[in-house]
Amino acid sequence: MVEHDERVATGREPTMQTGPLGSTIHVLRADAGTIAELAGVDWNRSFSRVCLDPIRGLITLMTPSRLHEDLTDILARIVDAAGNAITGAARDLRHTRLRAPADPADTGMEPDCAFYLGERARAYRTALAEGEAAADAFLERTPLDLVVEAEITHRDEGRIERYADLGVRELWRLHGRKGTRDLRVEFLALRPGTMPRELAASEVLGGLTPDDICEAVDGVRLSVTIDEWTSAVARIVRRRRRAGVRVREETTPYAVRPD
Repeated sequence: MVEHDERVATGREPTMQTGPLGSTIHVLRADAGTIAELAGVDWNRSFSRVCLDPIRGLITLMTPSRLHEDLTDILARIVDAAGNAITGAARDLRHTRLRAPADPADTGMEPDCAFYLGERARAYRTALAEGEAAADAFLERTPLDLVVEAEITHRDEGRIERYADLGVRELWRLHGRKGTRDLRVEFLALRPGTMPRELAASEVLGGLTPDDICEAVDGVRLSVTIDEWTSAVARIVRRRRRAGVRVREETTPYAVRPD
């Protein structure tokens, strides 16, 4: 670990890496002022994912692989369908850069999937109906409920802490590898100033578990119709609802009726 830190500090570590899903990822270091100036460049003409983080002094440029895009599209469908079924509303904000109000314009973190759920999704819709300026202001002051990341390399794991500082409530992290069907999903509860806390079940999406999500991914991945992938998500939602009913029944106190 010390050797790794020394390589980063001296600039001897390569700036380009290949992620576990086959994506090409460039991680560059620069001071906050330089990053603020570079924010005026249209990076998205060459890279599909761009994170300009003046706080950590990092520029992350990604060209996602087909597998990366396939998995993130599947996760977006799952969260959208499950979010609507469980919380009554879901709003996907993919490719939106998340930044603090004091951060330079056009900088920020760009997650693979980003969601408002339930009441926040409905409030965002209300702001959007007022106009783009109102929607931008809402996004700036209202943290997201959930973000999903498919590939975070060891040089950019600090982005998890950055999401926490931005107020994101929960992060789902995918662990997979190109050339295999292996997939593991990790749920992390985020809170500013503290280490991420691993969750056995989601706190923002009805108690869904990582195993539920892996099962749904398999179902959606092999689907060729809307009905098929909708059924794959509905199956895990129904299971969690039944489990929730059982828990409530087991914990309900029963009053003793007088004779």
